[in-house]
Amino acid sequence: MAEEKPTSWWATLPGLLTAAAAVITAVTGLLLGLGQLGMFDAGKPAASTAGSSAAGASAQPDGTVPPSGAGSGAANSPEWAVALPAERRYRAADVEYEILGARARPDVSGKIAVTFTLRCTNHGRYDINFWDSTFRLNASGVSHSPDSGLNELVAGDASKSGDVRFTIPADTRDAVLRIKFAEGEGTVQIAISPP
Repeated sequence: MAEEKPTSWWATLPGLLTAAAAVITAVTGLLLGLGQLGMFDAGKPAASTAGSSAAGASAQPDGTVPPSGAGSGAANSPEWAVALPAERRYRAADVEYEILGARARPDVSGKIAVTFTLRCTNHGRYDINFWDSTFRLNASGVSHSPDSGLNELVAGDASKSGDVRFTIPADTRDAVLRIKFAEGEGTVQIAISPP
């Protein structure tokens, strides 16, 4: 009788599975290593480390929010003054928005970034959205949508604060913040002054 020739481990199913697992592990390790070295971040913008702390800024008697001097932003430019009206609470049905502060600063794209710090109060029983879609800024005859990415839920009988940012032309001096309610719209006249 002829002797049986031993089969190579490559020809067995467990051998093939072991080899495939080793290749997948090696490729995954290589990709993770390259990712940690930053090889895949070429198209992504750098994360911003600039903080914002104007939520508690107090207004002057004429309604302007004073600039904070040097700070974060394009080339550490000083903030511009933003004049707000005396009335800063706007309510329709169970939803109320209060403007806590506003600031403007030159943007790297040659525009200005206007940021409103707002408090949303839900006087109703059910959760509501507190998000960019509620706000628009009319400047120079154009309605601008926010680019801040605000998207929060406010529980019933609760409040939450957040920032809504608009990027508008640098020559803007007067604008109208529009607050859209289910039953209409509130408008807020603002004036922007460079330092």
